[in-house]
Amino acid sequence: MVPVEILRTIPLLHSLPADARAALARVLQDRHYRPGHYLMHQDDVPEGLFILCEGRVRLARVRPDGREQVVRMVGAGELFNAEPLFDGGTNPFSARAMSPVHALLLPTRDLMALIGAHPPLALLLLRELNARQRELMLLLEDLRFRSVRARLARLLLHEARDGAATMTQQELAERAGTVREIVGRTLRDMQEAGLVRLLRGQVTVLDPVRLQQAAEQE
Repeated sequence: MVPVEILRTIPLLHSLPADARAALARVLQDRHYRPGHYLMHQDDVPEGLFILCEGRVRLARVRPDGREQVVRMVGAGELFNAEPLFDGGTNPFSARAMSPVHALLLPTRDLMALIGAHPPLALLLLRELNARQRELMLLLEDLRFRSVRARLARLLLHEARDGAATMTQQELAERAGTVREIVGRTLRDMQEAGLVRLLRGQVTVLDPVRLQQAAEQE
C-alpha cells in the first residue's frame, strides 16, 4: 500500500477517477533500487507492472551471445512490463536502474480484479500498450532503413528534451543498434558540424533544426 497522494503526482494517472486511484494505491508496492540493480530479468515470471516515480530504467533484450539491444529508456511518470500481465508470458526484457530509482509495483495477482472493478484502468493500459507498439515499429524501421547518423540524430532529439541527453556513448550505441566506436566517430562529426557539443556522459543539442534534417535522411 502507498499513499494515494503519490499517485496524484504521476501525470499518467491523472485520467483515472479518484476511486480508481484509491483502489490502485491500496495494492501498489513501494520499491527502491540503487544504480546498476535489476528491477526484473528477461524471461523470468513477472512480478507485475512497474510505474516509475523517480530515476531512469533501461529496458533491454539480451541475445544468446550476451549482447544487448536496448529497447527503451524509461523515465519518471512512465510504466513498463504491462505485456505479460495480459498474455500470461514471461518478462519480455530485463530492466536495470541507471540512477537511484523509486518505483511502484502493481502485482500481477491484483491487476485483473482492479480492471474488473475500474474499467478506466484498462483503457489507460491499452493506450500505453499501443504507444509502446508504435515505438517498436519505429525502432524496427530505423534499424532497417536508416543510417547510424540518422538513428543517432533521432535518438538525441528524443532524449534531449531539455537540451541535453545524459547518456554515455555505450548507451547511445545500444539504443541505436550499433557499436560505441561508430557512435564516437559520428558524434565527433556532428560536433565539428556544429550540431552538438560533447561532454563526459552528456550530449548537448546546439542546432535542433539541422539535427532534425539529419534524422530524416535515410
